[in-house]
Amino acid sequence: MGSLAVTGWMPMSATCRSADRVRGFTLLELLVVLALVAAIAAVVLPGLANMQSAWSRRVALQDIQEQLQSLGLRVRNDGRELTIDADGASRAELLQVPTGWLIVAEPPVRYLANGVCLGGSLRIIHDGLPRDVRLDPPFCAPKGLP
Repeated sequence: MGSLAVTGWMPMSATCRSADRVRGFTLLELLVVLALVAAIAAVVLPGLANMQSAWSRRVALQDIQEQLQSLGLRVRNDGRELTIDADGASRAELLQVPTGWLIVAEPPVRYLANGVCLGGSLRIIHDGLPRDVRLDPPFCAPKGLP
């Protein structure tokens, strides 16, 4: 009874506390994980910023395209001619361009009061980058936009 082999009990040294130890992460492990997350964020975040600006540019182009597609009908409903020239649209309320964008035409593009477009080409400019759009009469559906 007094023997250790019979009872299966083994005394532990005073320096080994593995049975009492609380499980968790060491400070070094946490620092390594934080460094990895920071490295991944440094690679991904610039791409997200570019993706956001590309998305907003695409949304603005789609808005311009929708406005151009319905411009003849809106001119007809208004009953007055519209001219788009080097200064933009003669009546800005019919062609509202997003902030930072510019639509010009040289030679001018005319929409008659009955909504018929005489055709031509437009230049859509954003951040100094032009995009040319062709308008074929009589409806002038824009060609060259996404």
